[in-house]
Parts: sequence; structure tokens; C-alpha cells
Amino acid sequence: MFGPFLGVSFSLMAVQYTGAGIASTLMALTPIIILAPAWFFFKQKVILKEIIGAIISVCGVSLFFV
Repeated sequence: MFGPFLGVSFSLMAVQYTGAGIASTLMALTPIIILAPAWFFFKQKVILKEIIGAIISVCGVSLFFV
């Protein structure tokens, strides 16, 4: 309940207070933000392919609003 409810509420608030391009680019940072705790807390091996994929996904979303 809290994930979808808070996620949608905060994303709508972000779009209200900033531009849609900025808000969607910040919301697309989730893959990059997830990599650090996965490596640090859960000791999962983060490979170069995952890092490149996360960067490509953020760049792809930001290209929509250039």
C-alpha cells in the first residue's frame, strides 16, 4: 500500500512543482539509486552490464525532454 500510494503521490507532487521533464528524469534514477544499496547492504555483485544499463535508461528518459 505505501509503495504505490506514496510513489504516485510524490510523483504527482514533483510534476506539480517542477517541469514534467525534470520530474520524469529524476524518477528514472531508480535503477542507479538501487545499485549502491544492493552492493553495500546485500553484498550482491554489481557487474558493468548493470551499471551501463542503468545509465542508458536514465539517458533515454532524459532524451525525451531535450
